[in-house]
Amino acid sequence: MIIAELTLTPLGVGTSVSSYVRAAFEVIRASGLKYELTPMSTIIEASTMDEIFRVVKKAEEAMLELGAERVVIDMKIDHRLDIDATMDSKINAVAGEKDAI
Repeated sequence: MIIAELTLTPLGVGTSVSSYVRAAFEVIRASGLKYELTPMSTIIEASTMDEIFRVVKKAEEAMLELGAERVVIDMKIDHRLDIDATMDSKINAVAGEKDAI
């Protein structure tokens, strides 16, 4: 699996950006990919880079459709090939739980 941490930030839209972030998040939610919303970013899990980039592009487009004229995208990707790491297995490895990577 590929795990990506994603933050999209619309610029020039005022102090509150929650409606823009919500629109981007709805795209992620509807994508069918496993995700985890956090206070500062969203984590997504996919089988391919194409799936990751397709969702990021659609999330950005959702912000642009609401009127954002500029969107900053921060993304961190973990593409591990030696084992099938998942969001859950990474958390379990840190927490010392069973089925850790």
